[in-house]
Amino acid sequence: MVLLLLYYVWRTLTSGTGAFALYSDEQLMTYLFGGNILRAFVFGTQSRRVALEINDGAFSQYLVKPANHFWYCYARELAGRILATISAAVEAAGISLLLDINFFWQTDPVLLSWFALAVLLAHILYYFLSYGMSLIAFWSREAMGPRFLFEWLLEFASGAYFPLDILKAAFARIFIFLPFAYLIFSPLSLYLGGSGPPGWIVAAWQLLWIAIAALSVFFLWRRGLRRYSGEGI
Repeated sequence: MVLLLLYYVWRTLTSGTGAFALYSDEQLMTYLFGGNILRAFVFGTQSRRVALEINDGAFSQYLVKPANHFWYCYARELAGRILATISAAVEAAGISLLLDINFFWQTDPVLLSWFALAVLLAHILYYFLSYGMSLIAFWSREAMGPRFLFEWLLEFASGAYFPLDILKAAFARIFIFLPFAYLIFSPLSLYLGGSGPPGWIVAAWQLLWIAIAALSVFFLWRRGLRRYSGEGI
């Protein structure tokens, strides 16, 4: 289990002083276990099916249905994310009870409100990014290759496994200007009350990236439909 492995890695790093970099042991555990649950809610797996359906011709069935393909896929994605989030929460609760882990509990209602908004916007942003990546299949039958690279980069650059601000300042600044940092790292940083940007700046960046991603999806969709031939039907 990845969560259990990461727990022992971070526990080893904090065993001497009770802290690592800018984080106390409780904050790191909160980041780790909270990140595990957020990954399940923010990241999805169903939108990758869009690329497969375009390549094998199954996509054609959606063009004759009285339903918006984008929202149909989102409903399918949301169902998967809800189940994954419940599973991740049960896993995190079980391990934390078994190992008697102490967490940091945020009580500031303002920070909690910004955190909730950031999580919602991260959820939306990821779907636009993932859906857009799947539309590459209109131009290439090897769309799963770029998707694999996208998902690998996303896992690392989003801070899914470690806080981005433990990196050297130069690298941290690069990541903070990419959309991926606003999926996991920024929401959790708000919850922990870290030294990162305030909630309104995080939300502004997320909205900017959502707008860019939405325009890109619209462009790819319009251009892609002109190329689609229904091959594989």
